[in-house]
Amino acid sequence: MPDESPIPLRRRLAGLARSIRPTADDLAWHPELPAGRMLALPGRGSAFTRDNLRTGPQGDVPVLLLHGWTLSLDTTFFGLMPSLARRYPFAGFDQRGHGRTRLDARTFTVPDLAADAVAVLDELAIEKVVVCGFSLGGPVGLHLALAHPDRVAGLVLSATALTYTQSWRDRLFWSMIAASAQLPRFGAATSVAARYFGANRRVPEFESRWPWLRHELARAPLSQHLATGRAVAGYDLRGRLGVLTGTPAAVVITTGDTVCPPRWQRQLAGQLGANTIPVPFDHDFPVAWPGTFGEVMLRAIDGIQAGLR
Repeated sequence: MPDESPIPLRRRLAGLARSIRPTADDLAWHPELPAGRMLALPGRGSAFTRDNLRTGPQGDVPVLLLHGWTLSLDTTFFGLMPSLARRYPFAGFDQRGHGRTRLDARTFTVPDLAADAVAVLDELAIEKVVVCGFSLGGPVGLHLALAHPDRVAGLVLSATALTYTQSWRDRLFWSMIAASAQLPRFGAATSVAARYFGANRRVPEFESRWPWLRHELARAPLSQHLATGRAVAGYDLRGRLGVLTGTPAAVVITTGDTVCPPRWQRQLAGQLGANTIPVPFDHDFPVAWPGTFGEVMLRAIDGIQAGLR
């Protein structure tokens, strides 16, 4: 497993001023992924989804992929979907305020995102899933399990926490997010996520993928990322997971994480009663090291699926 020295958060934030102008070869490289489509969700709008529900031995529980904040289904899971598609049925979608999805992204909560996930499952006629959630996908999956325990057979979570308001640094960050609500009115760009992850261009393998990533990361406007940030700032699952301790769970802990401290990830695993898999990566794990991310997450999914058979 490769080792990575975390990129200091100040260097990433300094990258917000970095130029990420499009290049002529924006789509010179792109991952091979299952076909995608827009899925109409009655009374909600439409969500961009990818699925492969005919894979794997009969009886395997489908996997639901829930991506991270400012990312998307593709940019979080492009290192996992090809191998996952060969082994298990799965479905994933761009959550509200991200990627190609067109759902109301003005004001919403994390439980609203979980309700969107239920609507996707209903439209795809999926009764029960193993949730695979990265970062934001973790609390969305947990809220889904709390609201609909009969629909969640297992949990695989990574780089996520019970709440993101446990330190002064993070409370200050969310205050800044709230204060930034008016920035889109002044023409703020859609490229904040691309500028943040652009710091990874020092990773050799990242360079060839960068044009595609830049293109994908800039799909959602800043206003929608800020709305998601406000939703994240408002959730707190501390002390609420006791009812889920009977649900098979694994937590992949990114021990070099500068966004979600490892101690918070261990706190989550402890309250969930989950097995832990520590890996020496930062919060950019799926973007900077997609192959290793896919291997680790698939191993965790294998463990949950084996216990369900």
